[in-house]
Amino acid sequence: MRGTQVPGGKITFHYLSESRPLRPARRYKHWIRAALAMESHRRKQVFSGIEHIAYYFVSLSEIASLHERLMGDPSPTDIITLDYRQTREAPLLAEIFVCPAFIRSSARALRQPYGEELRRVLAHGILHLLGYRDLLPEMRLQMRIAEERWLSLWNTLQTVSHETL
Repeated sequence: MRGTQVPGGKITFHYLSESRPLRPARRYKHWIRAALAMESHRRKQVFSGIEHIAYYFVSLSEIASLHERLMGDPSPTDIITLDYRQTREAPLLAEIFVCPAFIRSSARALRQPYGEELRRVLAHGILHLLGYRDLLPEMRLQMRIAEERWLSLWNTLQTVSHETL
């Protein structure tokens, strides 16, 4: 990723339900920034950066209510991404609603560690902001490949000190 700048901007985590905070939050923020730089380099695109990405961790009932209000589907889901940019070229500006209870249940069903499934979902939300879609099988495959890249990056990053950020 030589020559690719890690984007600045604001990434925040908000806990609206009984979910436990991400620990250490700065490692998650560093991972997200590094993964965005990786995507920019991979696509050979100039990345416009981050204005603000706000993750909200919510309960099953909260995500189901939001899902119904926004998409007409009353069932719970793992993640909902709301993109507030005026244009695709603008810095990322979004709210991403995440349901840890749904993710925990999915992880059990898939026989995956919860932390890995949570990181996959966190990446999935941002990948939607970058233009990835998952409506058709080929699109889902491309999304899954990108998620795997992000998970691999997580596994290669060392614990980050506060001086690095």
